[in-house]
Amino acid sequence: MYTADIVNIVERQRLSTHQYADDIQVYSRCRTNDLTSLCRDLGGCIEHVAGWMGTNRLQLNAAKTEFIWFVPPRRRHQFPSDQLAVGSVQVTPAASVRDFGVYLDRNMSLRSHVTRLVCTCFGILQQIHSIRQSVPWSTLSTLISSFVMSKLDYCNVAITGLPRCDLDRLQSVINAAARLAVGAQHHDHITPLLADLHWLRIPQHFQYKLCVLVYQCVQGSAPSYLWNAICPVTSAESRRRLHSASSADLIVPVMRRTTMGDCAFAVAWNSLPDAVCRSPSLAVFKRSLKTHFYIQCFY
Repeated sequence: MYTADIVNIVERQRLSTHQYADDIQVYSRCRTNDLTSLCRDLGGCIEHVAGWMGTNRLQLNAAKTEFIWFVPPRRRHQFPSDQLAVGSVQVTPAASVRDFGVYLDRNMSLRSHVTRLVCTCFGILQQIHSIRQSVPWSTLSTLISSFVMSKLDYCNVAITGLPRCDLDRLQSVINAAARLAVGAQHHDHITPLLADLHWLRIPQHFQYKLCVLVYQCVQGSAPSYLWNAICPVTSAESRRRLHSASSADLIVPVMRRTTMGDCAFAVAWNSLPDAVCRSPSLAVFKRSLKTHFYIQCFY
């Protein structure tokens, strides 16, 4: 009941909302000349939510409220730097915010997230390195997989398609983890170590996770909000008589910018061999996909 009431309050202000546990996110988009109107709607929405919470013996934590504009760098000077009033607290627009473990910066480059992720992973590797003489190598590998690789895997779909400079920083974490896992020196060449461990390089590692997710969407085992976003070529009336209709390809959505279009699920999926896409089960698909990317990395 509480969730429906808050959604109704937000929608009356012509805004959108996303909720998880006690976290409420209110967002919208506008043109440059509508910024004043949007700020007014945001302020009014927060006042109504705070009033509703007060009548239901709840309290809006203004100290934890964050406010951010997502804007291209070339238009940043057009956006106001005024503070947003949340009760008696004035909230200044932030340069980056944390959203379910992912740090989003105002130009959507994820540079802040990559920096924090790399620092965190190297800190964990340093702690594991300090106990390497006290545990067997199998335990060392388990610690690296549990505390380092799991952080790289978290929300890595959002990291797919980042510039090479950011991916290289994440690759340095993989390289350091591989050397620690096998007890190699810093000057040892990394390619043989990664091949022996069967660890993919960062671009292929992220593509592997993304393609597994797309396979689950194609098979209908993923959440509906994901598989509703993909469209097989065979479902397009205008392409049923084309040669591509016999393949397992997906329709690539039309994008204004190539950098955004290359991150689409369909782009990663369509780059796979047709035999891999038509794997009869998820287990078979994972083995075939790992082999495909392993060959790309090391042969």
